Amino acid sequence: MPMGTLYVSAFLKKEGTVNVNTLNLNHTNGNERDCLARKMRECGANIIGIGGLSGEYVDIHRIVKWVKELNPECSVIVGGGIMSSDPVATMGVMLQVDFGIVGEGELTVRELLYAIRDGRSLEDVDGIVFRRDGMLVQTKRRKEIMNLDLLPIPDYEGFNYGDYLQTNPDISDEGKKYSQVSVIGGRSCKYNCTFCFHPSGTVYRQRGLESIFREIDWLVDQYDISYIALREELFATDNRRVANFCKRVEAYDFDWSIQLRIDNVNPELVNMLRSTRCRYIFVGVESANNDVLRSMRKGITVEQIEYALSLLSEAGLNSRSGVIFGDSAETYNTALSTLEWFEANRSRWRMFVDMIIAFPGSVLYKRAIASGVIPNPGQFLRDGCPIVNVSSMSDEEFLDIVARVEEINGRHYNVKFYKQKL
Repeated sequence: MPMGTLYVSAFLKKEGTVNVNTLNLNHTNGNERDCLARKMRECGANIIGIGGLSGEYVDIHRIVKWVKELNPECSVIVGGGIMSSDPVATMGVMLQVDFGIVGEGELTVRELLYAIRDGRSLEDVDGIVFRRDGMLVQTKRRKEIMNLDLLPIPDYEGFNYGDYLQTNPDISDEGKKYSQVSVIGGRSCKYNCTFCFHPSGTVYRQRGLESIFREIDWLVDQYDISYIALREELFATDNRRVANFCKRVEAYDFDWSIQLRIDNVNPELVNMLRSTRCRYIFVGVESANNDVLRSMRKGITVEQIEYALSLLSEAGLNSRSGVIFGDSAETYNTALSTLEWFEANRSRWRMFVDMIIAFPGSVLYKRAIASGVIPNPGQFLRDGCPIVNVSSMSDEEFLDIVARVEEINGRHYNVKFYKQKL
């Protein structure tokens, strides 16, 4: 569920100055195009907003195409990670998109709608990209929303969240079905790992616990919730906040999970969590080689990783972590060494393996463009953001690591070589 879209919808509905209608094509009966056409007729839509990530290009592009076929005069706004990460490339391959939202959407969409309605200059709207006389115009970046507590609860009802919960249960290791909901506790990140991109901006902000529990109370009142996943990468930067959360959440009848940085795991934190209903603790490992970790800008070491995972395991806490292959500093030997470390530890620490994707907007993506590994960002989007070789391995070595990871995961990866590497 694209939470950014739910936030924008809730914000506009709270303002009450524009008529907002919503449609979740994942939970409608019948042909998707017919459902879209019916909804557009019913509400007389003259502006359609769509959001998503770069890897969802095909779906977003298909919906944009349908909108313009059904009503060529209807304006189309696209936001989310796909636009924020590389506005020029996205607008270049989505020629029917009229406006792009760069960064957080709540304030930007509101101001854009007002500017369109009142005939005001679009250049005065921060955080957008639009077309003029066949050229792209990008306004200055909008500053981040600093007080997230002022935002309304996401528009769950508008996007049929109850249907989503029924058709997308979370399955535990024991095969138990959970009715899971994600609650976003903060935006962006203090760190700048080379494989990450944060469409919500570069300044890290946390919601207060009052705001988080106000949303939890609403969700529990509306739905049969058995599991809440707190989506906040730096939830435990302050042990006092974790202690307050653990105390307050005792009153609720659901399991929950959090995300932690390896260097935030400490004995005090572990002791707080061990007697709670915290079902999973997600931590980022990424590599078992210190040179690769430095290249990734992780700010952690293998020694810290092993200490943190041991602390969690010894306390009976259920951690989830993973290693990813293909960083710029990754050699064939470092990849084999990390694979060996993974195999030696996977039975005691629940871990996964994966290949790095040069996500648009990330440092790796920019390096790949600069080096010619991704010669055409637009084509990279069209191809579904495939895995490319930005590592220090030859293509032959890289493919061998891909094959090993595929064998572990039992899945096939979309790998592209736009530029041959010896």
